[in-house]
Amino acid sequence: MTRFYYIKHILVAAVLSISVATTFAQYSTGGKLGVNLANLRGSSVQNNSMLIGYNVGGFFNYSMKDAMSGDIADILSFQAELHVQTKGAKADYYFISPLDPTETIITVEDLPQKFTYVDIPILAKFTFSTGRRSDLSVFGEAGPFISALFRVTIDGEVSRDDDQDKQTDPRKFREEYSGFDFGVAAGAGLMYKMPFGGRTQPWSAIFNVRYSLGFANIGQYKEKTIDIPESALEQIQTNTISIMLGMAYSF
Repeated sequence: MTRFYYIKHILVAAVLSISVATTFAQYSTGGKLGVNLANLRGSSVQNNSMLIGYNVGGFFNYSMKDAMSGDIADILSFQAELHVQTKGAKADYYFISPLDPTETIITVEDLPQKFTYVDIPILAKFTFSTGRRSDLSVFGEAGPFISALFRVTIDGEVSRDDDQDKQTDPRKFREEYSGFDFGVAAGAGLMYKMPFGGRTQPWSAIFNVRYSLGFANIGQYKEKTIDIPESALEQIQTNTISIMLGMAYSF
């Protein structure tokens, strides 16, 4: 299946989530951007260290006040997001050189391995007033995410170039990895109502820290990837810390 197959289904999931959200009267939308402190784990990952990437996207949050009653309705909302972000790590990379008749496995150490994803988290969000200041609140969040992979670079390159002739290396690194990832995310943050926008103060600034743990094996051994050892793709999973700033507008 191509990356476009996964992206199409993820976008459909986002549209359905947003269409459900519009049935509630109180909702907000906005955008966030920040950095990812990314890493990989699993038996196929060796000598790995953190890789710094980017995270940019938007969100749609809807309150449960009109759907529920009681104290829980005042703090609970659900948030659907759409992000483009990089994951990965600096780690050893293994391949079998087609120029080597002995098929010796070559190891390149500490190589930046970047995976660019379209990421959709669906989160339950709990927001609490700080008590002393009505314009400042704290929140916690947790829920699943799904991701579609559409770009992979190894040491800044999109394909392996063994003989320095790009025309003879048509296969992309992207073809060594699954196009789909899923897992759970949890985080916390602060929301500050900005002192403009009228008496209702619809604008808020957001600071958010989130941890995402991938469950899927993103390695995918294929017939066309015979120049990489199968063991190098047996178990590779993502984990990422995201630090983000954003703005929200409440309707």
